[in-house]
Amino acid sequence: MNSISITGTNAITSIGQNLRETWEGLLNGSSGAEKVTRFKIDSFQNQRACEIKKLIKQRTPSRTVNLLLDCIEGALKSANLNLPLENKVVGLCIGTTMGEIEPFEKNLIHGLNELPAGPDMIGQALYEILGLNGPLWTFTNACAAGNFAIAKAMDEVEDDEVDIMIACGVDVLSQVAFTGFSSLRAMSPDVCSPFNSGRKGLLLGEGAGAIIIEKTKDTVERNQKPLASLCAYGFSSDGHHITQPDPEAKGAIRAIQQALLVAKLSPKDIGYVSAHGTGTLANDYMETKALNEVFPRNCEYHVSSIKGHIGHTLGAASVIEAVISVQALISGILPQNLNLQEIDPLCNLPLIKDTPLKKNINYVLSNSYAFGGVNSSIILGKVR
Repeated sequence: MNSISITGTNAITSIGQNLRETWEGLLNGSSGAEKVTRFKIDSFQNQRACEIKKLIKQRTPSRTVNLLLDCIEGALKSANLNLPLENKVVGLCIGTTMGEIEPFEKNLIHGLNELPAGPDMIGQALYEILGLNGPLWTFTNACAAGNFAIAKAMDEVEDDEVDIMIACGVDVLSQVAFTGFSSLRAMSPDVCSPFNSGRKGLLLGEGAGAIIIEKTKDTVERNQKPLASLCAYGFSSDGHHITQPDPEAKGAIRAIQQALLVAKLSPKDIGYVSAHGTGTLANDYMETKALNEVFPRNCEYHVSSIKGHIGHTLGAASVIEAVISVQALISGILPQNLNLQEIDPLCNLPLIKDTPLKKNINYVLSNSYAFGGVNSSIILGKVR
């Protein structure tokens, strides 16, 4: 297997216009949760979400494209890459849940004749703006879409189909998603508090994450030190229920075990788990069961979810969480679970509470799950 490296990262969230600000916000306990301002919410019982109040650059009519374009350019800058690159094939993988949703909503709600909508519109616009010449993939596997984008980008590089892949995820706050999660009664009226006793559900968020993926040997040739290694991924689909996860966590267990097997690692090698951790009872219990099944009691690992800080960013979530996992590997600092006042006794995990934890780790497991029984796990490693 070829050694695959991550050479650039960036994230834009409700608590930061770039990775530096987002990372500092996580460690300082910042939260993006506020009353929604982007559309009318008077008829909703739950009225809070994690919005990005202002985009730095507005270069296209699409808010979604502008958000992801800014994020990608920041990741390319951190990788010391300027597009277009001569004699290099550069491709793009995007994970999204709602896709280019705003024109659809304007057409549907207001009868306006807006720009075309749909998931594929994002990639088409960015492919042209960035001047790419490699493969273009868009994944819509709901809340696991970002991990699928990372996995496909990894495969493209490993199979010598491309020199560089940009793996990214994006979703903006939408009326469709807000209405959908409200109808499921899955949203909290105040804060998102994963694994906390008395938690009331998730909060939606918006954001974008991007990572640059290359072969390690190519990074050596251009004198670029990798930020982290992309070791393996594991997927499964159990189809237990259209929205509810399997309470036995069989699919989630298989995904984690597959990732460990491909990476040739044991659970004892994992120092940190970036949990899906939505703050809903069903998801938190399922993920707890999966981790307790995979990790023996003598494993010294720690768990947190960043969704208490930035909300559930849907298709962007797992890429943003991969970016934060890279930061954890580099810095030796693991972010805390925000709003974790009293751990639910049924969530008996080694959760990071109150403040960030300083601990040097070698490997991170990052989990992401989606409606319909889609389970995904990726493993990232420290560069030695």
